[in-house]
Amino acid sequence: MAINEPINIVSEDFQSAWLSVVRRLTRSNWELRNLIVQIKNPSAIDQRVHEQVEHFALDQGLLSPKHVAYTIFPHRLYLDKGNATDLFAGYNRAGGLYARLQHRKPGWGTYFRRMTHYEGPAGTINQLENIITAMRERDRICKAAYTIIVQKPGGETVRPLGGPCLNYIAIQAERGNMDRPLRLGMLSVYRNHDFLERAYGNYWGLCNLLTFLAREVRGIAGPLTCVSSHAYIDGKKKPLMTMAAGF
Repeated sequence: MAINEPINIVSEDFQSAWLSVVRRLTRSNWELRNLIVQIKNPSAIDQRVHEQVEHFALDQGLLSPKHVAYTIFPHRLYLDKGNATDLFAGYNRAGGLYARLQHRKPGWGTYFRRMTHYEGPAGTINQLENIITAMRERDRICKAAYTIIVQKPGGETVRPLGGPCLNYIAIQAERGNMDRPLRLGMLSVYRNHDFLERAYGNYWGLCNLLTFLAREVRGIAGPLTCVSSHAYIDGKKKPLMTMAAGF
């Protein structure tokens, strides 16, 4: 395929954003380059649509949206724990959620693990904790200083399969005033993005992550922007088209 010019899609919620991309892919021979999607309200979710997507995934033998979203942010664990410190401990401690996930499927990593337990030359780094602490304690909030690295330099940067598809996240911050609190946005970059089995859950997980960060720094969640270098659908095309046409 030719490398197309950037395609921009702006939607109120992640579900309509995903559906818009699916419909665009059906008209574009099932793949696109340089896709830019913005979700204006990361907390919005339509339960009717969500249940239909869940049923579709189950019927077609696909990963559930929750399974995919949990690789980015374990929202149920956060609801149970109620704060970032207990969330990180409950996820990363010995016998915690990450260890239980590894027991079920050895070698299966998660993006949230890399965000909170990134193994670098100087040891492990909790990137999310660093961002939350910086925003809470610094007198000056920087507009473009807060980044999360997922991919590791070396083999993962040239691996066609098995490497993380989500590579990078930037947290955007705008300081408000008494009537307009701190507002957070997010920019995420995917090298490869599967809109059959992954993208719905990816968008949901990223929205939950942004909402979590905003809550932890006593701010409000602004728009989520997601760049997909390569977006595609490779299977279950007719059933997916039928489902998308029903909304």
